[in-house]
This record gives sequence, structure tokens and C-alpha cells, in this order.
Amino acid sequence: MAAVAPAPSPSTVPPARSSVAVTLVYTARSTELSDASKAELDRLAKDIVDRTLRQVELRSVSENSDPDSRKISLARALIVRNYLIEKGVRSRIEIASIVGSGGERVEILVPRT
Repeated sequence: MAAVAPAPSPSTVPPARSSVAVTLVYTARSTELSDASKAELDRLAKDIVDRTLRQVELRSVSENSDPDSRKISLARALIVRNYLIEKGVRSRIEIASIVGSGGERVEILVPRT
């Protein structure tokens, strides 16, 4: 039988290496980038390029687990990734499409510095 390690105390939990820089909110079934979202991505892309970040993470969240919702969620992340690349971002961009609560969205995480 495997032993279960005790949970680390709060003082020994390492700090998160990334934080959410931008959250893009979508209406159900939409993959369109709004003008406000594009403006946020333009600002973020400039920041990523200026800081020469090596990695960026996109988390596309869908509230439903059905296959169509997962496809839409992935499409959102790919659209955001392509937009950032078009704006000059050369960082490694990792994508995750997940099911969660809190609304349909794409969260863009960047390393803390």
C-alpha cells in the first residue's frame, strides 16, 4: 500500500510561476475577438515582446464538456495564439482547453518577474 504524503503547509508551497495577465470573455458559442479584446491583446503583445518572455500560456475555458463546446474552446485559443503571433510574439505559446466554471473565456498567463 502506498503511503500518502502530508499536504505541505502554506509556508512551504512555492509561489505560482505565472499569473493571469489578460482574461478575454466570450459569449456562448462565439469565437470572435471583439475590438476591446484586440486592444487588450495589442497591449499584451507589446509587453511580451518588450520583456522577451520565453513562454506564454493560454487557458481556454468552456463551461460545457460536450464535444462542440470543447472544439469552440480550442478554436478560441488558436485564434488568440495566431493573433499574438501576428503581433510579433515569438514566445513559446502553450494552449490548454479545459472545462470549468466562471464563464466562457481565454486566460493568458505570463511568467512573474
